[in-house]
Amino acid sequence: MRSGSPFPSSWAVTRRALLIGLLALSVRAAFVLDFSSQPLFDVNLVPGTDMEFLVEWARRIAGGDLFIRGTGPFWWAPLFPYALGAILAMAGPANLLGAALVQAILGALTAVVVYLLGRKLFDDATGLLAGLLAGVYGPVIFYTGIFLSTTLEVFLSVLILYLVTIALAQPTIPRWVGAGIVAGLGCLARPNFLLGVLALLAVLPLLLAREDRRPDWSSVWRAGIAFALGVILMIAPATARNRIEGGRWVLISAAGPETYRIANSFDSTPMNFVYPKQPPMPLTSYAFWRHQARKAVFFWWGLEVPQNVSYYLGREVSWVLRLPWFPFWLAVPLAALGLWTSRHHARALAHIYIFLGAYYLSVVAFFIIARWRLPLIIPLLIFTAYGILSLYRTAVSRDWKPLGIRVAVVAVLIALVYPGNGPFVFAADRGQLGYILANRGLYDEAARDLSLAAGGLPNQGALHRDLGLVLVRLGRLSEARVALERAAAILPDDPVVHRHLGRLLVKMGVDPDRARAHLTRFLALASDGEGAAEARAMLQGLGQMGQAP
Repeated sequence: MRSGSPFPSSWAVTRRALLIGLLALSVRAAFVLDFSSQPLFDVNLVPGTDMEFLVEWARRIAGGDLFIRGTGPFWWAPLFPYALGAILAMAGPANLLGAALVQAILGALTAVVVYLLGRKLFDDATGLLAGLLAGVYGPVIFYTGIFLSTTLEVFLSVLILYLVTIALAQPTIPRWVGAGIVAGLGCLARPNFLLGVLALLAVLPLLLAREDRRPDWSSVWRAGIAFALGVILMIAPATARNRIEGGRWVLISAAGPETYRIANSFDSTPMNFVYPKQPPMPLTSYAFWRHQARKAVFFWWGLEVPQNVSYYLGREVSWVLRLPWFPFWLAVPLAALGLWTSRHHARALAHIYIFLGAYYLSVVAFFIIARWRLPLIIPLLIFTAYGILSLYRTAVSRDWKPLGIRVAVVAVLIALVYPGNGPFVFAADRGQLGYILANRGLYDEAARDLSLAAGGLPNQGALHRDLGLVLVRLGRLSEARVALERAAAILPDDPVVHRHLGRLLVKMGVDPDRARAHLTRFLALASDGEGAAEARAMLQGLGQMGQAP
């Protein structure tokens, strides 16, 4: 597998691994320290987000509820909340900064493993460049500060491939058991990995074939049983807990069928998701396969599709993310070149193709979001590095025609996957930041973002209502009236809207008839609700005004 340059000594490898690790850690630590001081860091605790769910789950674990009783089978993959729970148990349940710094360390280790894997698959130069690229890849830096399982998934994806590579090169039972254990942990972090693990087991005879292409079946059986044993040892406790707690057999997590329905109904979207109102598409329908084909293509588009929180919003608030980090739209075309130019290593790279290909298909089966791509993209950076070095070596050898063809192909692929210049901060992202700012009491900034969100989502009544309430706090009463009247038109049965619009009109001293109508409507909807006594007093005052001579 290795080609080209001589390999450095073990001390040189250690130095380079340390260099990559320190670079990656410095970048991530700088980001975490900067991002944790920004209001957007509070997105990790916004009710209803995946992050808030996982953080609360982790805090229960940190508090001693290891079995998570009363919740049925695990809804989501359990490894990340248990890992986060262990960190919070040591650092304190409120110490999210400390937990983010631990994620920064894990991200740095990922870059080191990319280096080690790259030099195992190819040579030291390829590994070194791949490790550096992994250290400065923008989206993976961003997710260091977000409490989703992304950083853990990426680390385990790379580590699985590294350990399987070692086990294939030097097959022993302990190596295969170790690879299986890490693969099982990967499945507990991202159940999609199961497809890749099963695919590796299925093709093990080919991976362990001798030079005459015939499998040594005794070696295949030993390796397969050892690898499967490691996987089972990791997954079995979660399965047993699901059976005991939930009363039914659930291998890892129960969310898969519902997520699949959301992703593959007749009105499902290929990227991110909306909750569908129509039924699932049958597997045999043309609509289903057209939908899969669209997702298969959109996976490779350069847009970092947000879910829960936007990478592009992170770039707006953090100076670290605004630096020109290595982007998806450059990494993928160069990886395509690397895959082509390394094709003479195809047999030795088969396990990489199989695992990453299976993961790709597993993501396409659901929907495309930025963070789900990362367990594939970071290992793919090894091929990106190989592609860059192939261009360099072709240029040094002055082989101009192949160089021109390769540069042209990469340029065409860049044009195809480049997402444009944006802006990619969508109205929903603005609204999310606006609420966070309002909760922090930063009402001027909150009004700005909520106003942008309301402009992009004109039919979201709650958004217009809450914008109006923020504008009232700022004393911008005329603007608040417009926002609340828009909310009342969209949400005619929302008592909060009628209460605050009536109060506002009374405060402004205008249109007493409309004020009376809104306050009356509020009392009809919530006669015993908060503010009812105040509303009656204001109505009494309006009545006396109407009786004045």
